[in-house]
Amino acid sequence: MQLRDTERFTELLYLKGLSQRKLAEQAHVSQAFISMLARGRRGARPETAWRIASALGVCSHELFTVEPARLTRLARTATDTAALCKAAPSPPSPPSPSPPSSPPLPSSPLRPTAA
Repeated sequence: MQLRDTERFTELLYLKGLSQRKLAEQAHVSQAFISMLARGRRGARPETAWRIASALGVCSHELFTVEPARLTRLARTATDTAALCKAAPSPPSPPSPSPPSSPPLPSSPLRPTAA
């Protein structure tokens, strides 16, 4: 999830009197993560987005949105996979198993002998 508006995020930090470090402590993430998030360099998982939004006193859907690039990547991957499946030659059929051959019957060792 990406921030909807990085300026609004910075404004909320200011209004709450929080530094990035303090927010990071409250949300149980690193200050570096908050910095990258504020600059639009990182997205957050839903549970992390919720912790950050809660620390700022807002709902996560007000502060974050689903990353469009991720949706595009997923759609492109699905399209590419479907195209590859259509373009790929069918694998050769495995040879059909022939029925097992029976071993030759042994000749009977017990033949009646002429007496």
